[in-house]
Amino acid sequence: MVAAGLAAVIGGVALVPTLAPPSARAHSHTEFCSELVGQADEYIYEDFPEDGSPPVETDGENYDYEAELDAILDSYVEPTRAYLDQVPDEWAAEPMDSKKRLDWEYKTYLAGDPKLSWDEWKGTYGDVNRDQSRGLAYERATLSSLFPMDTADWLCRDTNLQDGRTTSAVNNRTRQFVNVSPGNTISTAQLNSYRDLTSTGYKAHHVFSTTPSTTTAQQVRASGATYSVQRATGVQTNPIRPPAGSPFNPHGSPWRPSGGAVNTMASASGTSASNAANLRTASNQLMNSSSRQFQSPFRVGGIDWTSLELRYVSDDPDAETFDYAFTATEVPESAEPSYGGEATLDLSSDALFTWLALDTDQFWVNLNPDQPDTIIDEQFATTEAGRVLLEADFELKSTLYTNLHPDTESGAEFFESLEPGPNGELCWGSWRMWIEPLPASAREDGDQLYILDSPLRVQMEPFDVDAAPPGPSCEDLVPESTLDANTQVLIENMTPLIEEAVNTAPEYADLRRVYTARIAAEWLRQRDAVRPGAFHDIIGSGDVSQWPVREGWEPQDVYDAFLEARETVQFRYEYEHGGLDYYMDVTGGIEFPEAPRDPMPAAQFEQEHPTLPKSVRTAKYEAVADRDAAPEDGAGPAWLGGGTLETATVSPEPTPTPGPGDDDPDDRPGDGPDSRPDTDEPGPDAGPPADDELAATGFSGVWQSVTALALLLAGAALILARSRLHRADATGHHARRP
Repeated sequence: MVAAGLAAVIGGVALVPTLAPPSARAHSHTEFCSELVGQADEYIYEDFPEDGSPPVETDGENYDYEAELDAILDSYVEPTRAYLDQVPDEWAAEPMDSKKRLDWEYKTYLAGDPKLSWDEWKGTYGDVNRDQSRGLAYERATLSSLFPMDTADWLCRDTNLQDGRTTSAVNNRTRQFVNVSPGNTISTAQLNSYRDLTSTGYKAHHVFSTTPSTTTAQQVRASGATYSVQRATGVQTNPIRPPAGSPFNPHGSPWRPSGGAVNTMASASGTSASNAANLRTASNQLMNSSSRQFQSPFRVGGIDWTSLELRYVSDDPDAETFDYAFTATEVPESAEPSYGGEATLDLSSDALFTWLALDTDQFWVNLNPDQPDTIIDEQFATTEAGRVLLEADFELKSTLYTNLHPDTESGAEFFESLEPGPNGELCWGSWRMWIEPLPASAREDGDQLYILDSPLRVQMEPFDVDAAPPGPSCEDLVPESTLDANTQVLIENMTPLIEEAVNTAPEYADLRRVYTARIAAEWLRQRDAVRPGAFHDIIGSGDVSQWPVREGWEPQDVYDAFLEARETVQFRYEYEHGGLDYYMDVTGGIEFPEAPRDPMPAAQFEQEHPTLPKSVRTAKYEAVADRDAAPEDGAGPAWLGGGTLETATVSPEPTPTPGPGDDDPDDRPGDGPDSRPDTDEPGPDAGPPADDELAATGFSGVWQSVTALALLLAGAALILARSRLHRADATGHHARRP
């Protein structure tokens, strides 16, 4: 150290890279916990729990995590193959949130069996990097409040105890160690490691961020370890501003753009089963390449995107913020990955703005053979919300006849309950069937609306239709009194079945999705009439051009399919004296002119949903399990949110094919004149900078000598501090900080 200082003084060279402290983002290993973790005033445990101690569930404090690579990825264009050929293997040791590491990982990916586009792979890299950043932040936040660790006995991020696997913290003197992992799963390799080490006298403890399934908890205990659950709220410190036109960001909005966990996760979900599988493969490869291998609580495929529904909105005109949160169902890690999240999120967003822009008397669809000119409102037909309602109306009639089929249990019971005609005919009259909303259970709390339940009701009633389907008319075979009685039997038997399907079946998921957006839109519309909010200029504008229906879709095609179904035999029922062919003799529609709400009292809300306010705040930054619902086999409801990002940063200008090591221009290998844009940065063959460029380093003249002396003294101080740390309290005694 002294020699380096003298050389700096004599030569006038500032050795900043040599003496600079390690970056807080560096994935270093085997550090003193006292250097890495700032101890909290209160601990979950004052001492390490005894083997077999009951798990303790507690709330952790907020923690911030960084994702420095986000800004780079937002504008980084694909490097050329010639450029990647020059990327050195030593860049594999760089931190994941650096361009060097990104370039090396992409080079490695292309050398295998690449199936993703550059943008898809780049997005996956960002997701994995974000998970690692989140995991490191959660680890530090958890260790700070778990045990007293400010002695020299505790080592953090140790790679020796578990044969190269990183251990969050270990005390070899007391033979205790702890691992922290976001989420609620644990690998078989980790469990085997616990079993081996506890059999030799070590005490192991595992910390989850969400409650594990009963099976996982039993596996942890069987390995000889204990576990606890410590929840914490993660806040990304440098989120990226999403572009106009992305979900919940209409073009021309004067408000700050919205983004968050649901936007990020949806964009990475894939567009098909094969695409989602390829994304998961790339994610696993990158995660395994990471030094820590932190997993997100909800990895690719961990969310059932078909179940996504808008359940929370917050509109604060004073702060000019608009936040939102969705519920979705988790799927087990072993399940095939779900996909289509981006399209699903777009649908909810498009529907919300459609409900706001159009008049409420336009929200109807109608499939009636006697009314070919009243299928759907002309303007509503140009939107995705209109498409969903009209297709759901057709599906409604198909669902009914599926349940009426005599080969089904419901159909067989129905036919058994009918009153036969004079010759044994089983007939009923014509009727109509439609869907309308029931009052939604909701909690309004100032600028916030929680949509707790949003049931839909199916209604049926006798209804005369002039355009009869083919075949013999039941009116000619069976007395009117018998027809009326059988029609009532049909209504009573089928209405509950169809209503259940509308509220739970996957084929009506889009209908439920756009309806919860209808509830939120009506609340925003009513608030705006008193106090203009985020979407004042959209409400009642009649302009839905930003949210068009999918290309090639026409309402007439649905109506024609409906007419064709009425001409097609749905099923045949044989009875003692013959048989009858049954056709689709039903009409009806869907109407959402109103979105009624049933307010939930504050006391009931606090009793039934005690953690929901915190969940929706947390969900803005990362997906969280629903704490008010117990998971089944590690899967349950989850919250994914987004909204106005207070600390959003402006993305940099696009950077075409930057050289390896943009962190250090001298490290860039050349790639020929066509691989690099015209910039002011020196190329790979550029000579040393001119003397007048030295000012950019921040050192000149006498300041070089002064800086070198200061660094010499700092180095001596570091040596002294480390020596004192090694001598600190060898007994492991801990004194609480004042």
